[in-house]
Amino acid sequence: MGFLVDAADQVVLNLQDEVQQTWKPGDNIVVASTDYSMHQAEEFTLLPCPQCTSRQVRIQGKPRYNHVGEILDGVDMRAEVALLSRNILVYGEMENSCYGDNLCQFFNHDTYGGHIKIFRNFSSVHLSHVELKNMGQQREMGSYPLHFHMCGDVDQRGGYREPTYVDGLSIHHSFSRCLTIHATNGLLVKNTVGYDTLGHCFFLEDGIEQRNTFYHNLGLLTQPGTLLPTDRNETLCTSIRDKVYKGYTPSPSTECKAVSTFWIANPNNNLISNVAAGSQDAGIWFVFHSSSTGDSHGLVPETKAELTPLGIFYNNRVHSNFKAGLFIDKGVKTSNASAADPREYLCLDNSA
Repeated sequence: MGFLVDAADQVVLNLQDEVQQTWKPGDNIVVASTDYSMHQAEEFTLLPCPQCTSRQVRIQGKPRYNHVGEILDGVDMRAEVALLSRNILVYGEMENSCYGDNLCQFFNHDTYGGHIKIFRNFSSVHLSHVELKNMGQQREMGSYPLHFHMCGDVDQRGGYREPTYVDGLSIHHSFSRCLTIHATNGLLVKNTVGYDTLGHCFFLEDGIEQRNTFYHNLGLLTQPGTLLPTDRNETLCTSIRDKVYKGYTPSPSTECKAVSTFWIANPNNNLISNVAAGSQDAGIWFVFHSSSTGDSHGLVPETKAELTPLGIFYNNRVHSNFKAGLFIDKGVKTSNASAADPREYLCLDNSA
């Protein structure tokens, strides 16, 4: 991507792909940060541009930040540009401010949005080119924009002639993750954008999820949430003490601060041509559970994730993440807080 003219309403973006047939005036796009800060991602509305080529679009206003549009010294530094608008929109109805018991001590905006939850034994699920906005709920565990909840095998191994897939979704301005895969295997997630969300964005939950494929997805502006210590920033880590045993004070640097655009809880999953373009902590975080967690604990024989071969990992890009691009963590605590070990489910920062 590159800028042609630097003037209000006259900025033209030069893109790598042809978009003129699908990107229309009035649509909203996001341009990723190419700096160290994820907060330099910017949204724009498209304007009519009769003189534009099939690889150009004109934006309303002008950028606040510089965005690199070149390949420098052999490194592709060009900003990712994603279409946020879809012709099918599912959204949560929002109040003007935070209210009730919706964690208003941490958020000044409403975080109680809509959610879509899919359970096992469905006939078929093929979600394509849908926009999800103001979805997910910080107050409620398990209420995410899109949640495959304990569905088991959803590919041919599970008896589905056409494997289950998610294709071309736009998930943005959401309040609890982007897409959660919980005790579900064989799901294909492709061409999906997750932008400006709270907590781990593309999230494998319990450590038994396998054979899922993430292909050509983009996540950016992944911000801290409250649900798990791994989602929390320093303030949230030391403030939320409901499951911490008595007077134990968590150490944010080793027991929280792990929010990631891709949170992969089992090695036997595939990541191909994805981009993690801005998270509070990490772009891609592999965490190899010593045992399964949550509702999945004891559900299946332990997978021994630390001994499981890694699935396909190819052509992924990470940038503009504050802590790390790629992180591999060889263990987390999975038991409840007790006198012997007062921590709850925490990231232990045993990186490799």
